[in-house]
Amino acid sequence: MDTAVTRGRDDDVDDDDVVPRRDRRAMLALVASATTVASMGADRSRASPVRSSTRAADRAPPTNAVRRAACGPGYASLRDASAYRGLATNDRRGKGVDGLIPAGEVGEEVEIARANAALAQCETPFEKYKQLVALQMTDESTFYRMLRSQTETLLPILYTPTVGEACVKFGTLVQRPMGLWVSSNDAGNVKQLIRNWPATDVKIAVITDGERILGLGDQGANGMGISAGKSMVYAACGVPPSALLPIQVDTGTNNQTLLDDPLYIGLKQKRDRTKAYDALLDEIVVAVRSRYGQKTIIHWEDFAPKNAFRVLRRFQQAPEVVTYNDDIQGTAAVTVSGLLASVRSLGGDVTQQRVLFFGAGQANIGAAELFVSALVQRGVSEEEAKKRVWLFDSKGLVVRSRASQLSEDKLAYAQDAPEESDLERVIELIKPTALVGAAAVPGKFNERVVKKMSKINDRPIIFALSNPTSQAECSAEQAYAWSDGRAIFASGTRFPPVTYRSRKFEPGFANNAFIFPPIALATIVTGTINVTPEMFLTAAEALAESVDDELFSVGAVYPPVDRIASSARVVAARVAHAVDPSISLEEWTDRVDQYVRKNDLFSSVS
Repeated sequence: MDTAVTRGRDDDVDDDDVVPRRDRRAMLALVASATTVASMGADRSRASPVRSSTRAADRAPPTNAVRRAACGPGYASLRDASAYRGLATNDRRGKGVDGLIPAGEVGEEVEIARANAALAQCETPFEKYKQLVALQMTDESTFYRMLRSQTETLLPILYTPTVGEACVKFGTLVQRPMGLWVSSNDAGNVKQLIRNWPATDVKIAVITDGERILGLGDQGANGMGISAGKSMVYAACGVPPSALLPIQVDTGTNNQTLLDDPLYIGLKQKRDRTKAYDALLDEIVVAVRSRYGQKTIIHWEDFAPKNAFRVLRRFQQAPEVVTYNDDIQGTAAVTVSGLLASVRSLGGDVTQQRVLFFGAGQANIGAAELFVSALVQRGVSEEEAKKRVWLFDSKGLVVRSRASQLSEDKLAYAQDAPEESDLERVIELIKPTALVGAAAVPGKFNERVVKKMSKINDRPIIFALSNPTSQAECSAEQAYAWSDGRAIFASGTRFPPVTYRSRKFEPGFANNAFIFPPIALATIVTGTINVTPEMFLTAAEALAESVDDELFSVGAVYPPVDRIASSARVVAARVAHAVDPSISLEEWTDRVDQYVRKNDLFSSVS
């Protein structure tokens, strides 16, 4: 039995193995203070019939609050992820943290090594995702240093493909602030929610309603994972984390599995399809721009096709709203960039290509529009350019005889051709030089399809862009094997290198992360209020031109992921020059570099 308890009087205790008298007195004073607070609360509760009805938990002594109040500011700083530096913290006494962290002092590289050691103990990508997010929540400095120095390794964990699994399992994660949650219940009060966000200089708001997360469909409020993931990519490319605001719009979900899940974090209701949905988006945009400025970028992410185009065009037409949709415009640019690079690697003529887009959702329609723009820029008439673009939707080839069934976006690319729903026969009919899949139909590019493309073309261009990996139309290994090593392949999810008949291939990774960060950087440094299709086409061309012969030799049509930050600066300068050609490309390059350097908060330990 404890000695102090059995003796009953603290003053009689002098043993070395128990608390000294003066320290016990301090502790007792702290307890007495807490008891007094609790007693005052109890007195108020007895005096007020309203307070007496509150839960017992509400009347309990605020233990944590009392403890923090008795501590100095150093303790609070250790709970602040933006200030925490782990054992790399210097001037510990001045900061009031001496004694609150171990005595060993190390450099930032040791903190990174420690974080990597913890990461190495995780067996699955999702476990690694959880470990990294936990690090971000506690030590931003180490997290972002790792992200910027280990982009190639960490991006597939924090972004595609693992972020898809993270969204599906989001309800199992400990919920801490990753961004701002705005639900239907908050209508009329969004400005206050925006004020609750601690950052004072947000440049980009990444907004999703979670209805079409990657190829996984409606994930409701779990879509926060994708907004947070996109924000991490921006940060990896030089935008300061404090300038990023992930927002999850929660108007319900039509995913019954989520509605039945007790761990689901969102509203337990079907999606609101009324005018209140648009009104809530309006309120969010107004509130963001009201607090952070009219040039704050509104980045729309993973909306369902029926809303994606409509919402984008609605806000593009609004006065001076700086906005883009990454699924439409970012995917379009990275796809067109891959096509341009592929044709260049073959020494071909872009204007002579015929592209079959398998899937006619927002990604492929956006890519079709931008590819037509690329052809028009090269002297082809718009009418002739559209004849080189074919769409294949869930009912088959998009043709004019189906006009009554087609949306306005599809109708613009409907061809004068017979109806056909078999992909192999369509390939035989139109003889495309490139096949681009973004329909989330796993395995649709089977051996017969790839061999048909390889029969028509000596070097078929095959892009399997659906993600995550489980939704890919085919794998890199399949594309190379079925084409006898002749395919130029790219995918929306990263595949490992492939060795086929002693030749090593590096599959192209068609990742939007090569596009939306430079678009944002260019928008910020130029101060433009119009994010135009021409900016995305310029980004596509600049990215394609960055692929050199060494990359072509291993089948790659995109830069490696570890160059994503340097690529972003190069592409951003090109886009900025397109926005304002009166300033030289060299000057824009300097301005982009200066912005990134000025906002690099993780170059030294404070």
